[in-house]
Amino acid sequence: MPRYATRLRPAAFRYIDSGSGRNRPAIPSLDESQPGPRMDAKECLGEPRLLISREALLHNVAVVRSFLPLETRICAVVKADAYGHGIEGVIDALYNFSTDQMEGPAVDALAVATIDEAAQLPGTDLQTIIFRPVENSYLSGQRASIETAIRNNWVLTLCNPSAADDIARIAVAMGRRCSVQIMVDTGMTRSGVDGRDFDRLFHTITSHAALRLVGIGTHFSEAERMESATTQDQLDRFSRATDGPVALLNGNSKGKIIRHAANSAGIFFHAPSYFEMVRPGLSLYGIDPTFTPSMDRPLRPIMRWIAPLLGVREVKKGTKVGYGQTWTAPRDTKIGLVPVGYADGYLRSFSNKASMLIDGKPVPVVGIVSMDSTTIDLGPTSQAVVGDQVTVLDDNPLSPVSVYALARWADTIPYEIFCRIGPRVKRVMREVEVMERRHGA
Repeated sequence: MPRYATRLRPAAFRYIDSGSGRNRPAIPSLDESQPGPRMDAKECLGEPRLLISREALLHNVAVVRSFLPLETRICAVVKADAYGHGIEGVIDALYNFSTDQMEGPAVDALAVATIDEAAQLPGTDLQTIIFRPVENSYLSGQRASIETAIRNNWVLTLCNPSAADDIARIAVAMGRRCSVQIMVDTGMTRSGVDGRDFDRLFHTITSHAALRLVGIGTHFSEAERMESATTQDQLDRFSRATDGPVALLNGNSKGKIIRHAANSAGIFFHAPSYFEMVRPGLSLYGIDPTFTPSMDRPLRPIMRWIAPLLGVREVKKGTKVGYGQTWTAPRDTKIGLVPVGYADGYLRSFSNKASMLIDGKPVPVVGIVSMDSTTIDLGPTSQAVVGDQVTVLDDNPLSPVSVYALARWADTIPYEIFCRIGPRVKRVMREVEVMERRHGA
């Protein structure tokens, strides 16, 4: 059970002075202090925004920590541009800001998928772990990337002995040691060394002076199921494969091996999976791993997608709208034009299904979603005008246009909704001062 008994209170923020040697990234800002729903026409006309809340992000870290023993490390999963939220702003918040509940940095390590993603991270002294396994170090262009990883002391993932030998040779040629981890396949059947072959890989790595084994992990396939026999079987396989070798290496004082298995669902539902480190991803961004909001896990979505109303047109009953003429006005009404389309990640499957919010009220998407724009039925009595703010995706988990709702309309999962949002939609961090005023801090 979680250790908190009452709802977590809004955080008072403190910026950690960059004079401490930390490299604070330059993050765009948006002044939300002006009242009313109107977006500034000069600055925002035709420019949708993702508003990313630092406060909500750090609140979610606190929720995750409340489930864990104090000594358990948190590795924040920030691959895929922080699940589409914008890597620079997310790292800035996790690294440079603290709250009255915890001192910064808010997490202990960062997880990405590739070496290229690691290279895009803002500079910090947090451990960076690259989860895509190294398979062939001598493919075209791969050696230079691996040398970059070794030079920066990023942790590379190994799943077979030949790759370990290759990485060791490269490290020796550089006169460096390479930090590595092993991923064990316990039932996901995607990547990782089979448990029966673990000992061979373990001994190959530990026999190379140029390799430093720092971690061992596995990946759950259905941890969101609270009573999952599969998850328990994966845990048993992981422990059987790793308990003995890890105890031996730790007992020889060759450094502490960090084991990790729990994703967000593992953190909330499978306490035996904590080991020394956990890897929350979706929960940091405020989404429950069951894909349903929960009072037991008071996560707060950190993203709100807004756009200005680009046009308003009065149409008569019977007017057809959009490609393929798939929607016909059932009455005289007003049609609004919103400058987001499937090129921005607003899926074509939302056509004639989804809604957006105007002045806090849902209005239906009508007609086919286009590449660059979407049309909405404002209704015959609407007072909306060009420049009014439209909420495309709300940060209220109970909203009719929450990411949960959008995922249902598209028959997909929140991960995909987030990751599909394209680079034309600017990611903007909500400024701390504005959030403090909003919460009376």
